[in-house]
Amino acid sequence: MNKCLLTFIFFLLAHISFAQMQCTIKGKIINRDSKHLLLRKCSEGFKLFMNHPTKIPIKNGSFNYTFSIKSVEAFELIFEDEFENGSWSPVLFFPTNGIVEFTLNPQNQWNNNTVIGGALNKTYASYQTANKIAFEKPRAVLMNIQKELVNADEYESDEFKAVLKSLRAIQSSDHDAKVPIYNKMEELEKTYARYSQKGKTLFAQPYDSLMNVELKWKYDYIKQNISIVGYYLIWKDVEMQMKNKQLVAQLVSDVFPLYQQKFPNHIYTKLIKTQLAGQQSIIVGGKYIDFKAPSIQGDSVQLSTVIQNHVALIDFWGSWCGPCIAKSRLVVPIYEQYKDKGFTIVGIAREFVNTDDVKNRLSKEQFAWLNLVDLDDKLTIWNKYGISNGTGLMVLVDKDGTILAIDPKPEELKKILNGLFN
Repeated sequence: MNKCLLTFIFFLLAHISFAQMQCTIKGKIINRDSKHLLLRKCSEGFKLFMNHPTKIPIKNGSFNYTFSIKSVEAFELIFEDEFENGSWSPVLFFPTNGIVEFTLNPQNQWNNNTVIGGALNKTYASYQTANKIAFEKPRAVLMNIQKELVNADEYESDEFKAVLKSLRAIQSSDHDAKVPIYNKMEELEKTYARYSQKGKTLFAQPYDSLMNVELKWKYDYIKQNISIVGYYLIWKDVEMQMKNKQLVAQLVSDVFPLYQQKFPNHIYTKLIKTQLAGQQSIIVGGKYIDFKAPSIQGDSVQLSTVIQNHVALIDFWGSWCGPCIAKSRLVVPIYEQYKDKGFTIVGIAREFVNTDDVKNRLSKEQFAWLNLVDLDDKLTIWNKYGISNGTGLMVLVDKDGTILAIDPKPEELKKILNGLFN
């Protein structure tokens, strides 16, 4: 073949490989006075999104916006006024190299929204329809039972009502006082002790059973209909459910190899692979994952070097995370008691844009231990520990790096340290 022709073909292929798709989203806004829509890539963390929102103006009840994408993944549109009010209903869609058209209704008519354009949006609509046919009626029956129990004050146990009452008595800004109450609520939820006997047998247990049936149905659908839509559904479960639901972890582990093979370079492959590794290794008896991150002063620090020959609590927190800060405050006296016996704490703060907020927070706290920073998730440390969508984590490791406890409560932490040092 002619050398010049070969050169041209390689140039053309390279150009096509790196070409970005142009997607135009446009549509009508029905019966609402909103001024802007916010465009968000679903794989982008909310803190990053909030710092750099893409605002799309709404004029005369319509909008039109064109943007570039390198690869297709799920996006969502959010009405800015809903977002500012703290309660929003995102409109999910998949960009295409062309036009996607929307009809968007008021929040209370969200189910009437339409998204038309591109094969993936059609696939997602088909999935939603199939799910609705299979589960809408049994779900509605259980929700009606729940409503009747709530109206009759027969839904929650007396113990849970007492915990709620104590929570309402606390000032909204008092995160320290809220932490043990949230812990108690979580324990009651896990054991069905949140519910009255009727609430447990008539709603909670049947509802959980239905959710498990729906999960298995969903993953059968995902396995039989491999597409970016299915990959989004898997990734969403990994982010939102996998940490606390063993069935999700099993289903994801089963289907992920198929998607990894089909989409080896996709962002969801990277995120799910890392998250799965974290979930599987960050367990009691496993080993912690080493990492290098900058200190508040900007020095590069290797975690393993700092905690070598120490029993260490690795504290994942952030200046924006009230519950994380409250949990960290609770271990301050324990740190002071055991720091000279071979116990240490290393904080890893998940921060965004700059370190100003974490520096301000540390100036107000008594966290005398070393604090490192992962800025804008560039080091993906939280993802590596399987908590990319979480609100912090504490991991206690022994001198050999073996994990002794995950999120130990202060009394549990103190008991373990007593056994080790006394």
